[in-house]
Amino acid sequence: MNSETPADGQRIDDIAVEWIIRLGGEPLGEHEKQALDAWLQADRRHAAAFAHARSTWASLGALAEHPGRLLEDLPPAAHAVAPSLRNRALHRIVSAGAIAACAALLIGTGSLWYGDPLTMLRADYRTGTGETRMVTLADGSRVQLGPDSAIAARFSGTERRVDLLAGVAAFAAVPKARAGNRPFIVSAANGEARALGTRFIVDRVPGSVSVTVAQHQVRVSASGGSTARAAVLSPGQQVEYGAGGLRVTRRIDVDQALSWQRGRLIVNAAPLGDAVARFNRYRHGRIVVARSALATRKVSGVFDTNDIQGAVATIAGELKLRTMRVGPLLTLLY
Repeated sequence: MNSETPADGQRIDDIAVEWIIRLGGEPLGEHEKQALDAWLQADRRHAAAFAHARSTWASLGALAEHPGRLLEDLPPAAHAVAPSLRNRALHRIVSAGAIAACAALLIGTGSLWYGDPLTMLRADYRTGTGETRMVTLADGSRVQLGPDSAIAARFSGTERRVDLLAGVAAFAAVPKARAGNRPFIVSAANGEARALGTRFIVDRVPGSVSVTVAQHQVRVSASGGSTARAAVLSPGQQVEYGAGGLRVTRRIDVDQALSWQRGRLIVNAAPLGDAVARFNRYRHGRIVVARSALATRKVSGVFDTNDIQGAVATIAGELKLRTMRVGPLLTLLY
């Protein structure tokens, strides 16, 4: 187990869940006990995350005794065996998927179904699950919001700023010269895209943001650690950024970045976690990847946004993963 103090809150939650899963298995050795004690004492956030994960784990344990719809995920043969054997099978399934369910429930079951309430409160314009919407801003710029997306417009006498709070949006900005010489800027996470032309796409998933240029140029800047970097993109170029700042600029088919407008999601060697984040925009509840190591595995394909369960099944088959539904809200990949 990792006992060092992580800086990122999500990483703290992940480690807490891993410890809870570990405690549910074989007894800890003396070295592991010391590592757990050291981790809990290193930061008060660790103890809080651990307590929350333990509470969630206890709730999940009830699934094995009162599984409800979880029975649907057992192989048909399991329904015919003796109850004691079936209960053991349920316990195994719950254990296999518990880390994913626990991680998902840490953010609250309300947000799994209704979305992040803080985002909804901040947003001037937003879309629901599977919904797209065309918005005209005060200066005449147009924004097509993708599904489960939200923006907040903050125009002033010196700039036109839009915050992409969640999801994906395609921007067609009115040129600066026609808007009182005010720049058009889209902020998302720890970076921003400043329009030097008109058309570009910004796509925000947990941990990273991508900017793709369709027409003219866009200057993208992002901070990471103590540094800030910038790049000017031309049509057909894309750059991603995250906590570490800007990544390498690459060529991309703009139609790929806009495939969601046509009911398709084109994934090209993307991390599984990013692909799942985009799938989640089209369904209530959440698809959850069980472990961070799985979330980094690369996936490719063209998927129909009207058949997200089929997309998940395809990816699970290709990566040799298993899937499980936990009630109406969670689909686990493990």
